[in-house]
Amino acid sequence: MWRFGALVVAVGLAAACGRAPEARQYEVRGQILGIDRGRSEVLVDHEDIKGFMPAMTMPYKVNDPALLEGKKPGDLFTATLVVEDVNAYLSTLTTTGHAPLKAPAAGPLITASDLLQDGDVVPDHALVDQHGAARPIGALRGHRVALTFMYTRCPLPDFCPLMDRQFAAVQEEIRRSPDLRDVRLVSVTLDPDYDVPAILERHAKTLGAEAGRWYFLTGTPDEVLAFAKRFGVTAQRGDPNIGLVHNLRTAVIDAQGRLVTAYSGNMWTPAELVADLRKASAPAH
Repeated sequence: MWRFGALVVAVGLAAACGRAPEARQYEVRGQILGIDRGRSEVLVDHEDIKGFMPAMTMPYKVNDPALLEGKKPGDLFTATLVVEDVNAYLSTLTTTGHAPLKAPAAGPLITASDLLQDGDVVPDHALVDQHGAARPIGALRGHRVALTFMYTRCPLPDFCPLMDRQFAAVQEEIRRSPDLRDVRLVSVTLDPDYDVPAILERHAKTLGAEAGRWYFLTGTPDEVLAFAKRFGVTAQRGDPNIGLVHNLRTAVIDAQGRLVTAYSGNMWTPAELVADLRKASAPAH
């Protein structure tokens, strides 16, 4: 498992009206840092992907597990990244050489002291919801909470849009389950300069978010990013023509406002999240 999950980059993306956008393909060059064969996933340090994202370290799925055969950390490679409407993966992965792995970059973006630990009370920050109402996380005390991070302009279908789809599925399970009626869903934008309440309100309506059940939060950049950092999430602007770079984390908070658990990346299912919500301390009746 990669500690902080996958990094995501936002680029401008025009949606075609009435039909799914065509798959896009990009050439990727870099070095393999790790392989998770069970997930058909490879962690790579890649160069700039022209027209898509800057150089970074992130995991990618492969569409055929056979692409990982014979590959090992340190291998240099070229690959084809395919970005579809609801999927993104490497369709080719070719070894071009081998080199010693680079030493980790000095100074982590997030230190151990920044991170909330299981059982810690989640601190309040000055956040507002999609209706412009003050909504610090403490305002949801007495409810079990599922919380994730996203932003409305994210172009990769298996990153922020996947978080939206997963939460929509969890919302449906909550509606069907009397024992989950106290649960609230919270999606925090990492792009507060653009994702103002009016934008988040439109986004919530698009997803069918139930009023009073699923909140979309924003705030000043300092407040949003300080809050995100407590969950191990970082976000920063890349090249002005590229956009936002961030990782993914999703958390469960109990009715007393304590962190129960957090998932890294996008490799969790609605069923797993619902199971952890059921195990979390519920409000007293």
